[in-house]
Amino acid sequence: MVFDYVILGLVLGAIVVSLIYTVITGISPVSSTFKSRRKIISTVSPDQKGYIYELGAGWGAVAFPLARRCPEATVVAYELSPMPWLFLKMRAFLFGPQNLKILRRNFLKDNLSKASLVVCYLYPGAMAKLSSKLVMELQPGAKVISNTFEIPVWTPTLIQNLEDVMCPQIFHYEMNSTITSIHQFIEILYSIIV
Repeated sequence: MVFDYVILGLVLGAIVVSLIYTVITGISPVSSTFKSRRKIISTVSPDQKGYIYELGAGWGAVAFPLARRCPEATVVAYELSPMPWLFLKMRAFLFGPQNLKILRRNFLKDNLSKASLVVCYLYPGAMAKLSSKLVMELQPGAKVISNTFEIPVWTPTLIQNLEDVMCPQIFHYEMNSTITSIHQFIEILYSIIV
C-alpha cells in the first residue's frame, strides 16, 4: 500500500513539474510526428560534420536518429524541461550514441556560433526570439531546419510540404541566402521588440 502512494506521489510530482515548465517555456514538450522526423533526418547528409544543435529536443525523437545518421558530427540536444531532459539523459546513458550531448539549458542564453546545422520544432514566439540570435551568431553557410514554424522575416531556401496535419511543412534556411541585408536584420529586431 505504501508503495502505491509513493508511485502516485512521484507521478503527481512529475505532472506538477511538467506543468510548471510548460508555463516557463511557453509550450509543453511535443514530439515531432513520424513523417516530419523522417523527412528532417533524411535531408541531413550522413557526412555532416561540426556541431548540430537541436533546440528544444523534447523526448529525443530527432536528436538520437540525427546522432546515429551523422557519426562525424557532435549533436547537442537542448531541453529545459526536467522530465524530458531526464528521459534523454537516461536513454543516452543506456543506448548512446557517443556523439550526442544533452544539455538542460536555455539555448537562447548559449552561444550557437559553432553550429553547422540547427534543427528546431519551436512555437512561433520562440522562433521570433531565436531569429535575431541566429543572425548574430551563425556563421555563413550554416543551415537551419525548422519543423512546422517559419523563422520570422527569413526567406527559406526550401519548403517541404508534408501530408501531415500536425507538422505540415519543413522549412530550410541557409545563412548565406537567408539574411541578405541589414534591412532584414532591422526588421527582425523590430518584430521582436514590438
